[in-house]
Amino acid sequence: MSLMQLALSVQIVCTGTGGAMGREFVIDRPAEGRPWRISYRDREHKRWIRLLLPGASPEVNGETARLSYRNANGGRQVELGVSPGSSVLDVYVDYGLDVNIEPDLDPDVDRMNTNGPLKSLNCRIVPVNP
Repeated sequence: MSLMQLALSVQIVCTGTGGAMGREFVIDRPAEGRPWRISYRDREHKRWIRLLLPGASPEVNGETARLSYRNANGGRQVELGVSPGSSVLDVYVDYGLDVNIEPDLDPDVDRMNTNGPLKSLNCRIVPVNP
C-alpha cells in the first residue's frame, strides 16, 4: 500500500491525558474526494465539533503521522506530529475569521484551540475500512 493510499484509509485519534484529560481530537477523511477534517469533543461538550481542512495532506506512514496545515487567512491552523511514544498537537481556530469563508461554521470551533502545542495526549493511527 502506498503512502497516499495509507493516508486515505486511516483516522488519527488523539485523547488527552493529565490536564487535557477528557479532550478528544480525530483527524480523518470522511470519503475519498472529500477534504480532511478535524473533529473535537470534550467532557463538557460531548457533541462532535467538525472543522474542514481543505487542501490538507497529512503524511501517514505506519506508526507516524505529520500534518502542517494553515488556510489562506490564518483562521485555521493545525500542527500534528505522531510517533511511537510521543505526540504533539497544536490547533488554532478563529471563528470570527472563518465564518466569513464557511457561513455554516459551528460557533463552538473555538473550543478546539489548544493554546499552544499540546503534549499531554496519546495519539494512535487507526485503519479505516474503505
